Amino acid sequence: MRKLVLFDIDKTLIRSSKAHLRAFSEAFKKVYGVNTGIDIVEHHGMTDQQTIIEVLEKRGFDNETIHSKLEKCMKVMVDSFNKVIDSDDVDVLSGARELLEELGKHDILMGLVTGNLEPIALGKLKKVKLDSYFKIGGFGNESINRTNLVKLAIEKAKKKFDLRIDNNVFLFGDTPRDMIAGKEAGIRTIGVTTGVYSKLQLENAGADFVLKNLEDTNEVLKIIL
Repeated sequence: MRKLVLFDIDKTLIRSSKAHLRAFSEAFKKVYGVNTGIDIVEHHGMTDQQTIIEVLEKRGFDNETIHSKLEKCMKVMVDSFNKVIDSDDVDVLSGARELLEELGKHDILMGLVTGNLEPIALGKLKKVKLDSYFKIGGFGNESINRTNLVKLAIEKAKKKFDLRIDNNVFLFGDTPRDMIAGKEAGIRTIGVTTGVYSKLQLENAGADFVLKNLEDTNEVLKIIL
């Protein structure tokens, strides 16, 4: 049976993009008239939509005001990101490219589950030439809820590739929110400690496996194959 392996992007495959962080700040200023970044909330593993909402709530905005301009805010984010991504430094984490290449050799279907807005997610991956590995995905503009994104990615794989689901789906991520989303969606989860969270924190969130990074391709293949 063909396997499906889903990946988070930031701090799982690549280091964080400064262009993405600037896009948040620029959109907050242009759309809501507030000078703020996203570090005032615990944003790791959040979808971009959830991050926008929680930052603005923290800044005192009411729910109606936030949601009335949310679509515009996301559009401004994408526009801002696209203007500067070419000059942004985006680094692939050690072992990631080699792992994707090896998974492809085993006819494993690969997809994304990311809180990033889709144009931003694909822009980052295109920048570092990783975009061609991924055939489907669940993106932060499609739902505020990360578990929904996992389920959405799986549904896309089923429809597009006629994939049968039977304990053959894995999710890589670096945050407890990734692990929780995978568990709630009923799939196996593989945490990597390449972000800000420890092995214990990922295990406590329900990770089935935790790796230091993606460098040991053989170890990953033992888990998946």
